[in-house]
Amino acid sequence: MTYTRFFLGVFLFALLLLGSKSNVDLFSNDPGKTYSIDYANPDTDGDGIPDDIDQDDDNDGIPDIFEDGCETNTGFGSPPSSNTTTNYVTSIYTDYNGFWSSSVGSLNPQPYDNTSTLLGFTVGSNTYATGVASARMIDNDSNSYFDQIDTDGNGTGDLNVEKTSWTALKPVTKIQSGIRLEGRAIDGNLSDATGPTLTSGGIPFNPYLYQGERGLDMAYAIANIGNAWYFRLGGTNTPAYGDGIMDILLTQGAQISGSSNYNRLHLLDENGNYLGNGVEVNWNNTPIVGNSLIDQYNVNDSRSDRNVKKNIRLAAVELSEFGLTAAERAEAVIFRLEISANADPVFFAVNDESFSTGCSPTDSDGDGLANGLDLDSDNDGILDAEEAGHGVATVNGRIPGPVGTDGIPDAVQAASQYNNGTINYNIADSDNDTFLNYTSNDSDSDGCYDTLEAGFTDPDGDGYLGNSPVTINASGLVMGQGGYTDPADGNTNTVPDYTEAGNTPSISVAPSNTIVFDGHPGNVPITASNTTQYQWQVSTDGGSNFTDIANLGPYSGTDTDTLTINDPDLGMEGYLYRVQLYNDAYVCSPSSVSNNIALNVRVQSMITNRRITYRVN
Repeated sequence: MTYTRFFLGVFLFALLLLGSKSNVDLFSNDPGKTYSIDYANPDTDGDGIPDDIDQDDDNDGIPDIFEDGCETNTGFGSPPSSNTTTNYVTSIYTDYNGFWSSSVGSLNPQPYDNTSTLLGFTVGSNTYATGVASARMIDNDSNSYFDQIDTDGNGTGDLNVEKTSWTALKPVTKIQSGIRLEGRAIDGNLSDATGPTLTSGGIPFNPYLYQGERGLDMAYAIANIGNAWYFRLGGTNTPAYGDGIMDILLTQGAQISGSSNYNRLHLLDENGNYLGNGVEVNWNNTPIVGNSLIDQYNVNDSRSDRNVKKNIRLAAVELSEFGLTAAERAEAVIFRLEISANADPVFFAVNDESFSTGCSPTDSDGDGLANGLDLDSDNDGILDAEEAGHGVATVNGRIPGPVGTDGIPDAVQAASQYNNGTINYNIADSDNDTFLNYTSNDSDSDGCYDTLEAGFTDPDGDGYLGNSPVTINASGLVMGQGGYTDPADGNTNTVPDYTEAGNTPSISVAPSNTIVFDGHPGNVPITASNTTQYQWQVSTDGGSNFTDIANLGPYSGTDTDTLTINDPDLGMEGYLYRVQLYNDAYVCSPSSVSNNIALNVRVQSMITNRRITYRVN
């Protein structure tokens, strides 16, 4: 369950970002202004969005959900078998057209076709309030929890509900395949699908899973997105285990096929060990609780279908269904959610009282400042905003310019997805080792620390900028050790060296002793890799000393892979040559030298003059 909510919690940017925050003076988007952080309601980056709801607390363009380490990219092997839940939702209540309800066996004859936020749902003998505000939801004791629903609209509650609140979770993994569904009236055209309202041009359509108040708008769904995601959690709330109150709510919002359609949930400990058993929702056996009318769009935003009826199914899971021991309940900190390709989620939601709020913030460099507040999360002297790879210019490591209600700079969001908690780029992981560049001290896994490849200093060789221990400022930047300028690009190919795996120059075909003829050009070639520069050298004293050769006199190609001796003479007999190889993109071991080769100068044995050939002894 812990993982479930976390996964779902990772899905829910806001939830996961409710961890404790540091209260310090930090640079704002204004390069000349320093903000004093209000300890009671901090706004670390000075963007006007308090940290508790800001999804990018340091405005570096990396959402906190990534910086807090709330999603793990590592698979943990095959999960154990799953038990099938039968906690089917039999009634739903929404705010469509003011109020709308539908039940299994008594489906509302009017499918909803516009925004329709879930107010409550029934599982077994219990009906749960979701916490969404509505005139139909009654809070008799004014404690901010609804305890009744007014089903007949007379102003008095007539259906008792559990005092719960639920939140849809936000997936971090980009959803870029599948089919988008949305209520047919949302685009303002009841007869045709005029175009998606949330996405355009291949931008991920994650926001379809968390629209509306508390993310519980049922007018959106995504079909055919089979995948498995892993999320970090803070833990389960032990009192929620086995209390008979549902903890997870799952949805299915399109026609199911004849094959298996399911969601499977698993919990794991911090080492990736599965705990208890899995829980599966089999949508083929889940009853239809309502219907919707939707327009359907392909991944490329083209119309797939229009004004079609889709079935709505919901199911719930209680923490005790995972079969956890008392010890396992405390260890459950990773949640795995698997969605079959034929399962079509409307949203995933969790009971706010069942899980801890988010994961424990990560501090990759151990400098005492969580990544979400740290502008250099690995203390390598390269700004996180640079290592993220979004390419947006920063001021003091923060992205200036407009910021929406989600706290993420608009500059790293698609125009159609401001305020949706999404970003329009993939955070860089140059070596695809699941450690994103901004947390890795060797982003390209070439054995050379990023600090050095960026052109900075690391005298003690620990991978951190300067000599350790270091002093950081309130923004997490190392003080007095240099760094924080444009990273080096030694081979000038526009790719920073710290992201481009390099190596010491290596020779595949070495130069060999060469025979040339007096007065006739000769070549000395070499074949090498990982080489950006060549420098040929000559020794005239039997190898005791070598000097660089310039493109002068008898020599050319002295800085290429082939040395040409244009006009050798007998006085060069026995000269030794070698080539120094350099790789400007690999500062840890940038050079190597070839073997020595000897030059043998001969007089041609055959001379032809006026068609007469002479043999020379």
